Formats: sequence, C-alpha cells, structure tokens
Amino acid sequence: MDILSFPLVSLSGENEWKINPLIAILRRAKLFCAIFSADKPRVIYLIQAFLRRANLSGADLRKANFSKVSLFEAQLIKTNLSQAHFNGATFRRADLTQANLSQAHLKATDFYETRLIEINLKKANLTKADLTKAQLNLANLHQANLRQAKLIDAKLVGADFSRASLEQVNFGMADLIGANLSGANLRGASFFRANLSEANLKGANLQRVDFRGTELSGANLSGANLSGANLSKADLSGANLSGANLSDAKLIRTQALATNFEEATLTGACIEDWNINGETNLNCTTCLYIYLQEYQQDRRPHVGEFAPGEFTQLFQKALETVDLIFRDGVNWKAFAYSFANTQIVHEDVPLGIQSIENKGDGTVLIKVSVTANTDKGKIDNDFWHNYKFVQEALEKQYQARIADKNEHINQLFDLVNHLQKQLGTIPKLMTEAYTTKYDWDFHAPVVSVGNQGVQGNLATENQGCQKNRQDNDDLESKSTLTEAA
Repeated sequence: MDILSFPLVSLSGENEWKINPLIAILRRAKLFCAIFSADKPRVIYLIQAFLRRANLSGADLRKANFSKVSLFEAQLIKTNLSQAHFNGATFRRADLTQANLSQAHLKATDFYETRLIEINLKKANLTKADLTKAQLNLANLHQANLRQAKLIDAKLVGADFSRASLEQVNFGMADLIGANLSGANLRGASFFRANLSEANLKGANLQRVDFRGTELSGANLSGANLSGANLSKADLSGANLSGANLSDAKLIRTQALATNFEEATLTGACIEDWNINGETNLNCTTCLYIYLQEYQQDRRPHVGEFAPGEFTQLFQKALETVDLIFRDGVNWKAFAYSFANTQIVHEDVPLGIQSIENKGDGTVLIKVSVTANTDKGKIDNDFWHNYKFVQEALEKQYQARIADKNEHINQLFDLVNHLQKQLGTIPKLMTEAYTTKYDWDFHAPVVSVGNQGVQGNLATENQGCQKNRQDNDDLESKSTLTEAA
C-alpha cells in the first residue's frame, strides 16, 4: 500500500507500528504510549495527533509533518527530525537528547522543561518558541532563528548560538556559562540576572540589551555593539571589551575590576558608582563626554568635549589597591582585628585605608592602598581568612550571651511563679502572728488607738527637742560672754 490513512485512530497502550508506508497520514490520531519503529517512511502526517509518552527514539522522521502535535513526555532520543514541521507542537517534559532537528520548523513550539541536551537545532526556526527551564547544554543552535523566544531559567552551558537570530529573546536567569554567541544578533534581548561568565559574545549585536545584574566575568565581548545596553550591577570583572561600542550604555554600579576597555567607545555612557581598579584598562578609549548620574545627569565635561586621552587620564584609577567588597555590610570588630593582623603579617607593606564606599543594597567597598609589586592576592586571602574566623567567633559569643540571658530570664520567671504561689499564705500568717502577740481589740475605735500612740511619741520627741535646743542656747550664751570678756 502506497498511502495509509488513519483518521481519528486510537492506539492506546504499548502498540508497535512496524509497517513501511510510503505516505502515512494520522490526522488527529491518539497514540498513547505507542512505539514507532517504521523503517524510513517517505512522508508522515501526524497533524494534531496526541502522542503522549510515545517512544520515537532512533526513528527516522525527516520532513514529517507534526504540526500542533502533542508529544508530552515523549521519548525522541537520537530521533532524526530534520526539516520536520512542528509549528505549534507541544514537547513539554519530553526527552530529545542528541535528536536532530536541523532546519526544522518549530515556530511557537512548547519546549517547557524539555530535555534537549546536545540537540542539533542548526538553522531551525524557533520563532516565539517557549524553552522556559529547558535543558540545552551543548546544544547546536548555529544560525537558528529564535526571535522573541523564551529561554527563562534555561540551562545553556556550552550551547552554540553563533550567528543566530536572537532579537528580543528572554534569557532571564538562564545559565549560559561558556556559551558561544559570537556574531549573534541579540538586539533588544534580555539577560536579566543570567550567567554569561566565560561566554563568547565577540562581535555580537547587543544594542539595548538588558544585562542588569548579569554575570559576565571573563566573557569575551570584544568588538561587540553594546550601544544603549543596560549593564547596571553587572559583573564585568576580567571581561574583554576591547573595541566594543558602549556609547550611551549604562554602567551604573557595574563591577569592572581588571576589565579590558582598550579602544572601546564610551561616549555618552553613564558610569555612576562603577567600580574599577588599577588593572582596569582604559587605554586609547574614545569618549567625548560621560555622565556621572543616571538619566543623563552630571555631564563631564560640563561644556564641550574631552580632548583625546583626557577621559583615560581623569578616570582611570592607577593607584595600587586591594578592593575588599562586603556584600552584607561590615562587621567592624572583625574588620579591625583582621586588618590589624594583616598589617602585622605584612609589616613590609604600608597598608592603609584609602576609601570606604557605600554601594547600596548592603554592599560596602573598602579600598586598601598598597605599594607596587605587592602580592595583592596574598593580602586579600589573609584578610578574609582572619575576618571570617573572627566573625564566626563573635557570632558564637553572641549566641552564647543570648542563651545565658534566656536562662537567666527563665530563672526569674521561676522565682516569680514561686512567689506568686506563696503570696496566698503570707498575709494569713502575718495576721495570725500579730493577733497572738498584741491581742488587738478590734472592737475599739481605731482612731483612739492610733492617736494615743502618735501623741505619746510626739510628746516624747518634743521634750527631747526642747531640751536639746535649751542646751545649745546655754552653750552659745557662754561663748558670747567669754568673747565679750
């Protein structure tokens, strides 16, 4: 049979398809847990089919039409799906490890939490596809089209996006360590809080890309176009931005320690509270003017433009420093002890506190001045070793004090409870004791009893006071007469 047509077919359970059709059409078929082992059919149509948990691993399904098919939790390991049509299909939580989808049509396809490790998506069309939380480690997406796709929180370690079309793609919080995005078009994309450390973005189009809070340490951005990009709170430590275009970019509170900006363009960029050090390279940068505050505030120079080389001369901090970054505030007792101890250990190096800067969000930067050729790494390690040790010791003391206070408070509560129990009997005992000793007549007028005692006491006191005054008057009279004589 040259053509097999199975409209509205239902093959539930462990069904195996062993036929070899030239054309197989299964429109809106339900093949729950089906096993496909067809031997290279020429054309397969599975439009709107339901293939939940189906096992198509190792099958050759090139150019098949799977439009709007449901492959939820399906197995497609090492399956050949090159040039296949999957527009609007669902692959949620499916396994496509090492599958071949090169040049496949995957527009608006759902790959949520799908396993796509080492998959071949070269030149595939993934426009508006949802790859949220998908695993694409070591995936090949060379020259793929992912315009407006979602890769939020996706695993993309070592993935190849070279020369891919990635305009307005959302890479928020994605893991792209060591990924290759060289020559890719990422205009308007978002890497909010993503990890791009050691990634290759050489020559990429990164115009107006959102890099806020992004990890870019050690990344290669040489020759990249970052005009209008937002790099606020990004970490560019050790990154290579030589020859990059950073005009009108935001570098607010950006970490740029030992970053290479050689021959980069920084005209119109905002460098509010950026953090650079003596190893930051600003040689031969092109900068006509700069802003020291966001929203193009506090322009430098106020009027006109920098002369060639003037920006580098004014802003590159060539002083030798060890930068101590405290991200959760400073324990000043631990700092004082550790700094003093580091000064003793490195007595040949005149350590001094150059500046203390509050970077916001609990981050404090303390710059310690050192001499040239100083082993900064050794000083940094020694300081943090002592600081953490003292900080932990102080924390233990604090917890011990709290425990002692709590124990003392509990003892006081026990004493109070004991006294409250005794208060009910004490007044009774006192009443009985006084009644026995004095035999009070409680039927007599209370006022007369109190007045007699008071009057007797007052009379005695008055007599004593009068006699004392009389004796004093006699002594004074004698003294006066003697002086007169």
